Amino acid sequence: MKRKVIAVLLAGTMAAGLLAGCGGSDKDTNTTDSSTDAPADDASEEEEEPAEDDAEEEVAYSNKQVVVGDLTETSGDYTPMWTNNASDYTVYKMITGMETVSVDADGKWLVNPTVVENCEETENEDGTKTYTFTIKDGLKFSDGSEVTAENYVGYYLLWGSDEIITGKEASGAVATSVQYVKGFEAYSAGEADTLEGIHLIDDKTFSVTIDAKYLPYFYGAALAGSNPEYLKGWLPEDITIEETENGAKFSDNYTVENISETVDKYRYEPTVCSGPYVWKSYDANAYSYTIEKNPNFPGTYDGTTANIETVVYKYVPTDTMIDQLKTGGIDVLLQIPDGDQIEAGLDLVDEGGFDYISFPRAGYGMLSFKCNQGPTQFEEVRHALAYLLDRNSFAQTFTKGHGTIVNGPYGTAQWMVNENAEEVEALNAYTYSVDSAIEELEKGGWVYNEDGSDYSGEGIRYKKLDDGTYMPLEIEWFSSENNPVSDLLITMLVENPDTAKAGMKINQTVGTFNDLIKYYYDNSAENPYQMFNLANGFSNPYDVAYSYEIDGASNTNAIADEKLYDLAVKMNQTPEGDDETYAANWMEFMKYWNEVLPELPLYSNEYHDFFSDKVHDLNEDGYNVDFSTAVLKMNIE
Repeated sequence: MKRKVIAVLLAGTMAAGLLAGCGGSDKDTNTTDSSTDAPADDASEEEEEPAEDDAEEEVAYSNKQVVVGDLTETSGDYTPMWTNNASDYTVYKMITGMETVSVDADGKWLVNPTVVENCEETENEDGTKTYTFTIKDGLKFSDGSEVTAENYVGYYLLWGSDEIITGKEASGAVATSVQYVKGFEAYSAGEADTLEGIHLIDDKTFSVTIDAKYLPYFYGAALAGSNPEYLKGWLPEDITIEETENGAKFSDNYTVENISETVDKYRYEPTVCSGPYVWKSYDANAYSYTIEKNPNFPGTYDGTTANIETVVYKYVPTDTMIDQLKTGGIDVLLQIPDGDQIEAGLDLVDEGGFDYISFPRAGYGMLSFKCNQGPTQFEEVRHALAYLLDRNSFAQTFTKGHGTIVNGPYGTAQWMVNENAEEVEALNAYTYSVDSAIEELEKGGWVYNEDGSDYSGEGIRYKKLDDGTYMPLEIEWFSSENNPVSDLLITMLVENPDTAKAGMKINQTVGTFNDLIKYYYDNSAENPYQMFNLANGFSNPYDVAYSYEIDGASNTNAIADEKLYDLAVKMNQTPEGDDETYAANWMEFMKYWNEVLPELPLYSNEYHDFFSDKVHDLNEDGYNVDFSTAVLKMNIE
């Protein structure tokens, strides 16, 4: 394979020609160095390809086991309803399936024909919309037990309930996929024991009614999708589901006291699964999951089931990952973002015995700010931080040309970026300028010394608060250990003389990534940290409204900006199929987000997966097809 490098400037990325439509992208459209091409030899190379394909077909696959390395620490907390990491979430998607609504490889949302026998859509007089699903006969969990409509209804009742969200042992569970259902607010607040928009009709049939305030929805039926939950694992067996005219409900013995023990156990040991794989164990010392093929999985929307019998999915530190791949400790190394790491992987490929794929990232690395406490609650401080970091240089240094800067919550793999190319380029890039940083701080009232006198021009600035006290411009930053992004931030921001010149001080605290996640999700005023560096990926659907809902559990920035939330909702409520209007609404949201700046994007890079040449048929595109899907078609010798 030829080495591919994409331009650091966003304009270079636009020339790559990302596909418009429902989130489609082509991972092979990145610009390449023309000097590596050999047009005169194209014909001869093409004539040889069929022979290579024939050889591929003759390979004998054992498909017994593959060991996968991920650069993000796993936590063992596999379900996304709490605070799992990206690596945990990948495993969650591999052991969870039989969803009623799926997304295909082209980004289109469709009712899953493998699971659903029939789906009826009804637009109601009150503006709500009801989806009535009838599931197929013969669906089974991994233990052979029958999947019924109760399991889908239980998904909504469980993850929307006050007992899960605020329960002592289950505190912090987030029901992002349930909150669109009519009656969610009252049910999740404990004000109603029934979930109005969910009805259990019979053993095979249930209905989901979406609240009118979320409609129309650009991604169609995606709002109504759910997975069957193995309720015997999560709950004591004497808790049942009851149907009422006001919606479905759990029996009256569904209480925090009764469910805490079973929920807390099954949260970490989901022994019965609905997906293509089954959870077998988690090794906390090795940060490693072991999952095995589910013989009862009926297939994805197109009938695909897993080829490989056992997947070991583990955390690998950056300083040993290439050695582990080289020595056979892992077979696959996923989504490498760092330029130095990518070059090391490409060197290994050049030596022989290894291969790689690359694709643009639907996401970005960023500095995330708490907007409810400390200096970062003030927009001018966030702007000043942006002006004090040379992000062009940062992106070039970190990605080594395998990435670009972005100026909003998007990645270069998303079709909306190309659709709005000129306006995206016109977003404020907060070009490096200590003078601009100082101007922002002065505008924001950071004009005092500690004693309340006018700022002397040296040392830390202070701001007079409404209560008459003075707040120092001192930011507490939590970063994860062994993180090259953190190391670069120290050099380019924390220890940058211009940061001190601006009157700002940044204090770093280093801990595990799991510790970082704990503080990242803590929106209390007592959280000692206001800034975090990590990365965020955007999936299809691109639905970020819940991330900016005021006081919402998923609002990790703790930002209370009604306009920001309304623009996110407006984007979602674009009529299905109206790509032009959606792209315009997306851009309106981006422009305002760029002004408010709850996070500072650092880079959006090109991911590389490296793997042994014994691995075949691995293909992910960075947006619609991720590893949890790609692994199903993968083979290994």
